[in-house]
Amino acid sequence: MSALSECNSQRMIALTAAALYGTSPDASIFSDADGTDWQALMEHCAAQGVTVLSLTGAMRLPEQLQPPFALKLSWIARVDAIEKHCRHISETAATLAANFREHAIRMLIIKGLSLSRLYPLPYSREFGDLDIFLCGKAKEGDAILKQLTGKKGFDSKKHVCYNYRGVHIENHHTFLNHQGVSFFHHSKMLEKRLQQILADAGLAEETGLADAAPANESLLFPPPAFNVLFVMLHMLAHLHRKIVLRYLCDLAVLFTAYRGMIDFTFFRDSLTEAGLTKPADALISLTVRHLGLNPEDAPPYRSDRALEDRIWNDMLHPAFSPPPKENRSFRNVFSYKMRILRSDRWKYELVFPGKFLQRIIYSVFAHLLYPKTIRGL
Repeated sequence: MSALSECNSQRMIALTAAALYGTSPDASIFSDADGTDWQALMEHCAAQGVTVLSLTGAMRLPEQLQPPFALKLSWIARVDAIEKHCRHISETAATLAANFREHAIRMLIIKGLSLSRLYPLPYSREFGDLDIFLCGKAKEGDAILKQLTGKKGFDSKKHVCYNYRGVHIENHHTFLNHQGVSFFHHSKMLEKRLQQILADAGLAEETGLADAAPANESLLFPPPAFNVLFVMLHMLAHLHRKIVLRYLCDLAVLFTAYRGMIDFTFFRDSLTEAGLTKPADALISLTVRHLGLNPEDAPPYRSDRALEDRIWNDMLHPAFSPPPKENRSFRNVFSYKMRILRSDRWKYELVFPGKFLQRIIYSVFAHLLYPKTIRGL
């Protein structure tokens, strides 16, 4: 895929923001877009996780400025495939929740499917798997999932993974990592805050099933206070690797949908205690600057333009591209990983200060144990 031009970057943002807020994109920046530009734009929108949103925005342009017909059909086909996949996950979630309910277990939906219901159009928020929290009965849920899938789940400490009806399911035992080389300082304090929000909302283990939701409500979703804090922490946990435009869309949608419903003091105090206000403020500011989030709907934040621009450029214009699949020898993949490791150090120190050396040692040790992983990207 070719590099994202500055003009196509502006177009992608314009299409995405238009879909988020139900407006029309600035037509002037599309007046000279040709078929090659639109093809590149579609590919970059896919890489940034906004295929559905960008097509919605493109359809709000005057007809003569919309993508060429053949490319539009290709874009629609991609959107249709995404929506079918998301619908299948949603249907699987309902089936799974009903199964858990028979065992007096409540299933809370977090991340992708939970966020998608807040977007202007169903499934315009793309997601690939199903993240669940069983309200204090994770181990009992693992036993049921093992029965349903016929296999023991893959345990990553934070969650146990299964495949059910072709859907990748992550049964969360905790919301955050508390060991290894990529976990926040005071992660257990943050975990307690997240768990307390759920307890206050009647979603703790001690709450009876009948008290949690009406009998005909099969899917449970987190309260606003949980969603905004957890989604921000999830974004920050991924910042050292790669975040895409879809992450900022989540912030724009969350703060808009929950206008007047969030205790910003609690939100900011949680991040401050964990030393995460600087990167969190940068992400909020980027959402305001580029996606049109109303500053009055956002939590208070301090802008650091230099840091924000660095994160933004890293999102849209990564310094290194992985070698082509047909040319991935041990040597060039190893070289690529070393360059990425060096270039990502500033991001790692931003969210996991003082742990970068541990990460290098862990990575080397992991590759020595499993040499074949060096070829994987």
